[in-house]
Amino acid sequence: MDTQLQVDHHAIDAAQSPNGQPGIVVRVLLTICGPAPTHRRRPPIGLAFVLDRSGSMDGDRIVSARVAAARAVERLHPDDVVSVVAFDDAVETVAQPDRRARHLHLAAALLSIDARGSTNLSGGWLRGREHMQHAQGLIGELPGSSRRVVLLTDGRANMGITDRATLVELARSARRMGISTTTIGIGDGYDDALLRAMADAGGGNAWYIEHPDQSKDVMAEELGNLLAVSAQGLTARLDLDPAVSVVVMHSDWPVTTPAPGEFQYDLGDLYAAEPKPLLFELFVPHERLAWLRNDRTPIATLTLSADVLTPQGGVEHRTSHLPIASSLEGQQNLEPAVEYAVLLARTARAREEAARRQRAGESEAAEQLMQAAQQDTLDSPILHDERFAARLQESARDLSDLATKYRQRTFSELDAKYQMQRGYNTRRGKQHYDDALRRRHDE
Repeated sequence: MDTQLQVDHHAIDAAQSPNGQPGIVVRVLLTICGPAPTHRRRPPIGLAFVLDRSGSMDGDRIVSARVAAARAVERLHPDDVVSVVAFDDAVETVAQPDRRARHLHLAAALLSIDARGSTNLSGGWLRGREHMQHAQGLIGELPGSSRRVVLLTDGRANMGITDRATLVELARSARRMGISTTTIGIGDGYDDALLRAMADAGGGNAWYIEHPDQSKDVMAEELGNLLAVSAQGLTARLDLDPAVSVVVMHSDWPVTTPAPGEFQYDLGDLYAAEPKPLLFELFVPHERLAWLRNDRTPIATLTLSADVLTPQGGVEHRTSHLPIASSLEGQQNLEPAVEYAVLLARTARAREEAARRQRAGESEAAEQLMQAAQQDTLDSPILHDERFAARLQESARDLSDLATKYRQRTFSELDAKYQMQRGYNTRRGKQHYDDALRRRHDE
């Protein structure tokens, strides 16, 4: 794993402080990159495609879903294990888990899935999990192998298990068994909060498809990640100096707090084509500054742990320690890349909160959020930095357009889904997916 740690700071007075004391805010951006896979043979993977075939999937949606899955199957190695489940109010095994080489007619079986019935989401996912349990016997204990359920749906769970907390816990328990979950929502009718929570608990990805013809891009992205895993089970532990506190955690990776001043982040698997960001702001009270400078004690320490796939085909557990140090001299030390990352994260939060306000019928509040985010962008000290200027100006125009939509009450649930996914992409380092997600009228 390769890491890049960037830090800057600025002073704040007592009125701006989280505890009423003046001090320094230290902004930290950690970027974790996985090396590109070598020419060694990769370990086999297990993949269960779980496709919603309920009545709302009729037409272009079911056609695009089954074509995308069929294309993904064609990219698998003959030794990979694959299965297919289709669900409506009933659950059907279209293809039992078996090696790709023995699934001679799988593509044809996928292309024959039609739409009908209600949405027994839990039943479909549970069947996929069962398939991946069986896949373990076919894959064996080869180091670096992985098993994943890919759930694609356009609706809400209205049969079987429908309780959100239960579904999320099922995904979490499957991950403890070595089975991860990726969710793909399509259209405007699915429960985006549920699917993101299942993906987070399941250690996979959450995707959104607005137009059916985007499904092939999403499936290609998901499979490309699985075929280029650099490390598994990546975690980051943040240990703070006793006087230091977290002001803002911009990244939203699943987190636990085992002890005061200790935060454990679950970053899932590391893919070669997708660096993982961790972005947060710390507060150092003024009374602690002199002691930290004289003692040369780190403000905090990040400890990274993961099972890294080696060029020889094995797996090594590796741990690295990254002290977070800053001179803390002067009123401000601006790092443009950190400023840009923070600005993107704030904008992402504003987009999501505005969508939530619109869903609650609070269009005026949503408009104000977009206007404030636009002004924040235009006031940024890096607005005219040639490395970021074009992207920031485009973002400001987009935020202005969104404010107009909220004011004119022309914002739809599709708009909300789109903004929620863009926010997720930003905080998870998936901004490259925005190009595939981009709406037709934005091009």
